[in-house]
Amino acid sequence: MSDSIMLFLSVIGCVLGFVLNSRYAKKYGEQAIQWGPFVLQVLVTGVALARFPEHGMSPRFLFWLVLLAAAYAFGLRECRKHAVKQQADPSDIVSAMIAQAVLPLGAVPAVFMIAGMVVFGFLWAH
Repeated sequence: MSDSIMLFLSVIGCVLGFVLNSRYAKKYGEQAIQWGPFVLQVLVTGVALARFPEHGMSPRFLFWLVLLAAAYAFGLRECRKHAVKQQADPSDIVSAMIAQAVLPLGAVPAVFMIAGMVVFGFLWAH
């Protein structure tokens, strides 16, 4: 996937996640995103992307994919449980869960790209 497409998808994921989260927060007084599971999702997504196989599937990558699915299932369950506890409308529950899912997927590539620009820019300059 080209860098521009990856950057575009990352920005879309971040913007969509933040917009849905802020709409939910305005309506219910608390944020939709559950930050504990969010951190877990970001960490596991980052490691899974770092382990992305170049030539076929490896057992380590499959392990991280299973862990990624478990982290997302946990995050979405906690997000849904929180929204139901707040007696949110069904459409708001869905939008909260979308925010919980897309924000980590948008944030991780953005962090990778920014870190790469900083590290390689620093190394290039010195």
